[in-house]
Amino acid sequence: MPCGKKLLIKDNVLKKFNAYKQLKKKDKEAGGILVGQILIETGNYVIDNVTTPMAQDKRTRHRFSRKSQGHQEYYNYLFHKNDRRYFYLGEWHTHPERIPSPSFTDKRNWHRISNFGFENEYLFFIILGTIELKVWSINKSNHKIVLLDRERK
Repeated sequence: MPCGKKLLIKDNVLKKFNAYKQLKKKDKEAGGILVGQILIETGNYVIDNVTTPMAQDKRTRHRFSRKSQGHQEYYNYLFHKNDRRYFYLGEWHTHPERIPSPSFTDKRNWHRISNFGFENEYLFFIILGTIELKVWSINKSNHKIVLLDRERK
């Protein structure tokens, strides 16, 4: 990340993402919200949990539209269960392309979300393609979208 902090995506989250890869022609886009922690010691971000598509969400082969119902309730549950130490960290969705890239609609939506105001310095936006996962961040001070480099284990 530009600020020298790190983003860790937990294995359980990666498993959830992989269950929604659009590998077949009939597979629809999927998505949800990113929930996690900001470590006090380092300021690093950890994505511990995510929501997955809910019944009210709109899904087609090339579009995912998340509705708040279900996602907000799940976030509230995690927030209170974890002594208010969990944060909304952004959004994720799939694309039916090998190496994902954000559409104009994606970028417009990310800017819209970042304008709501949020507690943390950064929000993250993940797109899962059929081969690769890419992560972008938006800094709350300048609203600039940045593609993050991904460290491999």
